[in-house]
Amino acid sequence: MARVTRVAAHLSEAQVKGKLKSAANFRQQQKWLVVYNALVDPRPAEVIAKHTGTSLRTVHQVVSDYNRFGSAAIETPGKGGRRRSYLSWEAEIAFLAPLLNKQ
Repeated sequence: MARVTRVAAHLSEAQVKGKLKSAANFRQQQKWLVVYNALVDPRPAEVIAKHTGTSLRTVHQVVSDYNRFGSAAIETPGKGGRRRSYLSWEAEIAFLAPLLNKQ
């Protein structure tokens, strides 16, 4: 028999449901759905993954992060974006403008 996956009670059921409805994107909505399932009906992670349409690894990661850091772990900026840039977008355009005007 598999271990039952539970989450810490950082937020109430109603608060998690509200976060699920107001999620910024699909990825965040999936994470809140995993938390909601583990909060309302604790089951093995395999069953939660099948029910939410995520992988087993995702369920384990989301539950672990939520138990450690609370709702801040779910509300992350996402996967994409300019995270490794040295300059802001405007500063980079200003820096490259002289080089682009030479052509």
